[in-house]
Amino acid sequence: MRWNTFALALAALGALAGSAHAASQAAPRAVVELFTSPFCSSCPPADELFVKLARNPDLITLVMPVDSWDRPGRKDALANPAFTERQAGYADARNEDTLYTPQAMINGRVEADGSDRAQIDDGIAATDGILSVPVKAVAVGKNIVVSIGAAKPGVPPGAVVTVLPFVASREIPMRGGESIVYANLVRDIVPIGRWEGRATKQSLPLKDYAQYDGVVVLLQAGTPERPGAIIGATRMPIRARTATLPTGQFANE
Repeated sequence: MRWNTFALALAALGALAGSAHAASQAAPRAVVELFTSPFCSSCPPADELFVKLARNPDLITLVMPVDSWDRPGRKDALANPAFTERQAGYADARNEDTLYTPQAMINGRVEADGSDRAQIDDGIAATDGILSVPVKAVAVGKNIVVSIGAAKPGVPPGAVVTVLPFVASREIPMRGGESIVYANLVRDIVPIGRWEGRATKQSLPLKDYAQYDGVVVLLQAGTPERPGAIIGATRMPIRARTATLPTGQFANE
């Protein structure tokens, strides 16, 4: 079993910073989510794979540590019950009972072993073109302005607009001097409204997200409890912009 190193964390952060700007300028081909845990012995290869996938500007990758592996006296500080609920919601929507890690979800439609690059690539190919509704997010003054286009022919209206703030790279020390590196580590899931097929815009306070490296905005069919196909997505870097603003204008991390 191979573990990542601090050098890889630094390299990943530099690569992600460059690719994030490019990716924010174009529509992605796929959104690939990883449900993982540091207590899962099968997860390190998936975590490492997602560091590599995060460098692809055609993809939006999202890593979500689940708390299903937590036990009394053994807690993952980065795990969020909302991530576990999201994974369970996908299973419920697909009429499945089994949850496992590492699990990947591609465009909200196809699941794959999170450490299997071939399965993930097949899932991307199988859902190619599903991200058909334009979604943009730009910083305007003290706000993030989210713009969503109108429904394309054949796309049923009705979807949830969700913001997922993320940290570009985070190294997690483990026992024995080993470590795990996460790329595009999601820190929260924030539904901000519904879209009913008409072009729309919504403003969010930039200060609410200034402590993160960026945000991903998803337009997703279904409900937060039973998420469906992702039909639009974008990523907006934040750190590069807020770092140049006067001290005190935004909340510190």
